[in-house]
Amino acid sequence: MNELSNLRLRDLDFEEKQIHVLRKGGKKDVVAVSPPSMQDIKDYLAVRTERYRGSNDDTSYVFLTRVNDGSIPLSNRAIEALVKKYTKAFKSNKSMSPHKLRHTYGTNLMEQSGDIHLLMTQLGHTSTTTATLYTNPEQGKAKKAAKLLGERRTNYLEKD
Repeated sequence: MNELSNLRLRDLDFEEKQIHVLRKGGKKDVVAVSPPSMQDIKDYLAVRTERYRGSNDDTSYVFLTRVNDGSIPLSNRAIEALVKKYTKAFKSNKSMSPHKLRHTYGTNLMEQSGDIHLLMTQLGHTSTTTATLYTNPEQGKAKKAAKLLGERRTNYLEKD
């Protein structure tokens, strides 16, 4: 969550559709972002100055909240509350934490790409052991086994 609360305007690269993040331990990283998500950030930035009174200086924080006559960066707690609020609005009254949202993204990325090294890069993992938490091979094996059992049953019933 610190990656988000510490995000500065200079970290956004709209041309390459990527964001420069500062990970735990001060490790700098670059994360590829989907074009629609980058457009969402552009749309937010279009109202950010007026609505949140944010500066457009490169060192300014991206996500702000208004305080009196100015603004301050969103805190980790505020980000958590916003994630819970908006996931609840979109997920049939069931909220998600930022951690769960990150895990869901990682799981979906792994299912989509099958590339553990891409997953590691996107999530900032340095160990494949950590990254394998997002792979869920047991679920894939269970689906394949169920399909084969269904085919076996169909073949058996067709023989009679």
